[in-house]
Amino acid sequence: MVGDLFALLPWVLSLAALVYYLVCVHAARRFFSRPMTMPTVDKPAVSILIPLCGADFRAYENYASVCRQDYPVFQLVFGVMDPGDSSLAVIQKLKADFPDTDIELVVDAAVLGTNPKISNLHNMLRRARHEVLVLLDSDIRIQPGFLSRVAPHAVDPKVGLATCLYRGSGAPGTAARVEAVGITAEFAAGVLVAWLTEGMSFALGAAAATTRDKLAAIGGFEALADYLADDYMLGQLFRKAGYEVKLLPEVVETVLPRVSFARLLKHQVRWSRGIRTCRPGGHAGLIFTHGTVMALANWVVCGGSLPSTMLLTAVLGARLWMGWTVGVRHLGDALLARSFLLLPVRDLFSFLVWCVSLVGRRVEWRGRSYRIVQGGRIVEER
Repeated sequence: MVGDLFALLPWVLSLAALVYYLVCVHAARRFFSRPMTMPTVDKPAVSILIPLCGADFRAYENYASVCRQDYPVFQLVFGVMDPGDSSLAVIQKLKADFPDTDIELVVDAAVLGTNPKISNLHNMLRRARHEVLVLLDSDIRIQPGFLSRVAPHAVDPKVGLATCLYRGSGAPGTAARVEAVGITAEFAAGVLVAWLTEGMSFALGAAAATTRDKLAAIGGFEALADYLADDYMLGQLFRKAGYEVKLLPEVVETVLPRVSFARLLKHQVRWSRGIRTCRPGGHAGLIFTHGTVMALANWVVCGGSLPSTMLLTAVLGARLWMGWTVGVRHLGDALLARSFLLLPVRDLFSFLVWCVSLVGRRVEWRGRSYRIVQGGRIVEER
């Protein structure tokens, strides 16, 4: 009896994943087909905060894309905590090449909490001169009209935070491409389903916009100082304060460096364990999204029977259709289009990450070791 139930489980989970893939396609179509109205306000002055920790892959081109924004008034604030940080040379070159751009560099080792990125942002905020704040990760590249399309939403009284989806670029090497194809064909699809079914209760750390007053209203960066998943918590705090977390159709690019599979596994497990501690139910529910693995397991259990082969074909076909529709068609992911055959490999890798993240609380981040405690906070292990 128990054996029969276990044999039936992959079949049930395969069907659930098939439904999930169809919902992903529907969510993407709904999201990108809806009219997006811009707030009727003048373009507000903006301070863009980019925390740094070491020179990123193709960093200069990333930051130059910000300097080339066609926008009336904006300030660019970079921050490092180590006076010997390797990114300082990149910022000096940027200042020399863009003398008309208002660029500030903050070097401050003051520690606010366990999360070094949040400490860095807190130190940088003191040098931000404008009310509207745009937070960008250091590996992000933006399009010329990004500020014009994003910043006005930050001053909407109902919106606490405006955030953006992202796609991969760069990604030399197989492991980096495996990471890249998962960004739009897996992660972004899940974000769109969350937007459709429950609304946005989290932010995406790649790019987000708010105001200084609204940030202060939720407790400032101090409220995020000890959390691993600071972008998730940022959205949570705005949602709990009664603000809308608005997902915009603007898509930015994260420029991925060459990486080994071992390092990629550590990075993905860190992220997944962070989600598990913040949203244990949602993390457990990811079992219903691993259709490729479940249909393959069902095929093996059934000895390659005709019905199991038909189910595997249907699930894999729906998975590929969903990945192409969400990632390539709607998010314009050219890297996914070129590496599309890696999508089943990404599915197997994602299932491995999910299994590993089910246990353990230790994570590695920027060369340091942390332990995740109650509610998603982190404690450094020395």
